[in-house]
Amino acid sequence: MCLIGDITQSFQVMSFLIYIERIYLKSNSLISDLVSLSDHSINTIVDEVMICLRCLSYEHFPTFLATLGNIAASSIPWTRSLTGNKLTLGVIHQKRREILLEMTKILNTICYPAFEDICVHIEMHKEKNMSTFFQSMCGGQETSNYVAAATSNVHEGQHVWAEDRTVFLKFSKGYPISEAEVHAYFTWRYGDIVEAIHMGGVGGKDQAMYASMVLRSAANIPDIVNDGVGKTKFTINGKHFWARRFIPNHRIR
Repeated sequence: MCLIGDITQSFQVMSFLIYIERIYLKSNSLISDLVSLSDHSINTIVDEVMICLRCLSYEHFPTFLATLGNIAASSIPWTRSLTGNKLTLGVIHQKRREILLEMTKILNTICYPAFEDICVHIEMHKEKNMSTFFQSMCGGQETSNYVAAATSNVHEGQHVWAEDRTVFLKFSKGYPISEAEVHAYFTWRYGDIVEAIHMGGVGGKDQAMYASMVLRSAANIPDIVNDGVGKTKFTINGKHFWARRFIPNHRIR
């Protein structure tokens, strides 16, 4: 099965299918069964799942139905047949909170870990293309996504001192992680939140042992570091590293 559209949408489709498999089917072969189908059949199923996802995105069911136009409210034949008519659009909306919660668990425990390498690679490729575009627009002058503070517009978070918007990253010796990998990883997981990354502490084979990552807003720190305190473990391409809130030396006294 290929990943459709943007990768976030692909994950949502997969997590919904895995939800169906877990809750409504006796076997765990749904995903493997879909792989054997033709591209046309898969696209038809994906289009149907997208209708289900749209249903989940609406707070009020009548409002969602109004957006369907000529599509009947029962127009998810594959899903209904698969679940023995137990899962209709009405049931999906009734169980909206339950389904979204289960999908979130599936995303965090299955989809993200399984496709992490792909996600980081995609983000790095996007950043490389963007960098090439800016270089061509600026007459070949070198530019970097990681020093956005010097070239981009002023963001709301920049009114806060940089040290109060910084996360300290500690890498594992023997498992080098590049600046590009760090930036791509956090952009994939949290969006465009990184203002700058400063690598440091050269170890074996010129490996950086730590980095300070300046965020655009201090409000993003609790998303990365649990409750804004302690340390949180991350993995990039199978390589572990830890993140904590940056504490300036002048405050450790």
